[in-house]
Amino acid sequence: MVSAARVMEVADDVLSFDNVVRRTDPYLHIVSPRFYTEQFAETLLGWLETESNWALNESMRYEQYELGFSQFTHCKEIEGLWDGGVLARIRDGVTRAIGFPVSSRINISAHKMFPGQQTYIHTDKVPHETHRIVVTLNRGRPVDSGGNLVLLSGSKPADMAIVFRQISNSAVCFGLDSKSFHAVSRVKADTRFTIIYTFLSDAAAELPNPNFFVAS
Repeated sequence: MVSAARVMEVADDVLSFDNVVRRTDPYLHIVSPRFYTEQFAETLLGWLETESNWALNESMRYEQYELGFSQFTHCKEIEGLWDGGVLARIRDGVTRAIGFPVSSRINISAHKMFPGQQTYIHTDKVPHETHRIVVTLNRGRPVDSGGNLVLLSGSKPADMAIVFRQISNSAVCFGLDSKSFHAVSRVKADTRFTIIYTFLSDAAAELPNPNFFVAS
């Protein structure tokens, strides 16, 4: 049995998730300027840059490369990513900041976008998904390199409310419903990496994608 001290030590090695800011425009979301520790962020970014098992996902809304971490549990260098204690701290931090008890069932994936790729304005109203965290990782992308996460008050480009610059190791969390319009502007230069945490509803008895991790 893993001691409580060891659980805290692992979480401290992986997470910062500090100075969280809660905002309500254009809808409720939170921002963390430093999500991981600097050491873990560097390790994880290096892993993303060298990993070859990316799968292209194309739809009417987006074009991006993706991978899910349930197939990489043998990768010891990044195992803190799905550690139960780490996920529990994320769950509890989001619950406090959002004011809504998010689930312990969390899907973790990564996205990679190359120049020319983008995500059009949409919402992610999926019955079994409640909230999402988007963590940006890069080595210092210029402000004009594109690939910015955008939150909107409606479904049109004119409804753009917030544009988040690609600051490495920053994170944005928001609810997933019919009003949570968002997009990713077209990538103009370099590669855009993000880690995606999706909280899955506790009310869902059966999930279409069983590849999730559980906070403990």
